[in-house]
Amino acid sequence: MKRKNIVFGGVAIALAGMIMFISHWASTQPIWIVDTKIDQDATTDLPDKNKAIVAYLEANGKQIAPNYKDVVCTEFVIKVIDHFTPLTKTEMNDIRIITNDDLRELIDANAPVIKGVQTALTHRDKGIKIESGEDARPGDFVQFWNIYNGKEYGHCGIVMAISPNKTLTVYSSHPSTQGYGKQCFLWPDKLFFARLH
Repeated sequence: MKRKNIVFGGVAIALAGMIMFISHWASTQPIWIVDTKIDQDATTDLPDKNKAIVAYLEANGKQIAPNYKDVVCTEFVIKVIDHFTPLTKTEMNDIRIITNDDLRELIDANAPVIKGVQTALTHRDKGIKIESGEDARPGDFVQFWNIYNGKEYGHCGIVMAISPNKTLTVYSSHPSTQGYGKQCFLWPDKLFFARLH
C-alpha cells in the first residue's frame, strides 16, 4: 500500500510539473516553428513596402540573423528596417526598449517605451501605427508582451501570418530557432503594430 502511494505521489508530481511547464511555455514561447514560405495569396493585396519586406525576409532571413547569440529579436528588426530606411541611434534604442524604469509598471501603463518598434517608427514619421490585430498584415512590425506568473516576456518581429485573438506568426530571431526563423505564438497579452512607410 505504501509503495502504491509513493508511485501515485510521484506520478502526480510529474504530471503537475509537466502541466506547469506546458502552461509556462504556451504563455511565453512559440507554440510551433513554421518551416514553409509564406502563401503567395497572403501577399497579393499587401502594400508594396510590405511585399518588399516579406520578399527580403524570405530570401535573406538566415543571413540577417545566422544565430541568436549575435542577433537577438530587436537587432533583427533593426537590421530589417535599416535595409529599407536608415535608422537613427535614438530609433534603434527605441526598438531595443532601453529603460531603467520598472518594466511591469510601464507595460501596465502602455508607456511608449514598451511599444518598441511602433514608437521608433511613428514618433519620427517613418511608419504608421496599426491600431488592432484585425488590421495588421504580413510585413508589419510588432512588439508584444506576455505576463506570466508576475514576470514580463517580450518579443518583436515582423508579421508573417495573423489570426486575431488566436495566433501570431512572426519572422524573427529567437532561441527556439537559434536565430532567424518563423515562430507561431498564442495571441499575446499586449501587441503594438506598425507599418513602414
